[in-house]
Amino acid sequence: MDLNKYNLIEGKFIDLRVTNEDDAEDIYRWRTSDSGNFLNQPENYSIEFQKAWMKSRSQKEINYIILSKGFLPEKVGMIAIVDIDQQNRKAEVGRLLLDAKYLNVSTPFGLEALKLTYNLVLNEWKFNKIYGSILAQHTKLIKLQMYLGMEEEGILHKHLFLHNQYLDLHLFAIFTDTLNSRYLPRINLLLRSFNFA
Repeated sequence: MDLNKYNLIEGKFIDLRVTNEDDAEDIYRWRTSDSGNFLNQPENYSIEFQKAWMKSRSQKEINYIILSKGFLPEKVGMIAIVDIDQQNRKAEVGRLLLDAKYLNVSTPFGLEALKLTYNLVLNEWKFNKIYGSILAQHTKLIKLQMYLGMEEEGILHKHLFLHNQYLDLHLFAIFTDTLNSRYLPRINLLLRSFNFA
């Protein structure tokens, strides 16, 4: 499978574009803002570190910048498809991060980024499973993903050490049948509220 064919995915409210070195400063800003509050921060994290990390990424992942559509398109966040396993027909979707200015504002950006990546993996690539993990502190995201149709596969207790405490990690998954029967219809319903025209 040629992953270069998926360098740009177009949606209604956003486009997903593969990251490049010019995005490092934005990603650094997002990760070091309130948006990245529960992300692992490498020691001596910097813009140069971010650039080097981006160059080192595996050929089995695609990292996207989320671009808002409109009169003045802007970078509003990021999302990634990682551990793309063609043999076992599975991949992880994660690294969803929005600019801190959208943390307390209702936007379609994160929802449509999930919709586009999940649809790509399960419907276009014909994979069987998407999986991912969410920190226990992200209760809103856990509730959203469960409402949409993700199944909890387990909890890794005291799995990450962040902010001087050990945190639990919830493991989630979704399969193609649930994506089409529940996830996409429900996410489309939520996205409908952003139809301003």
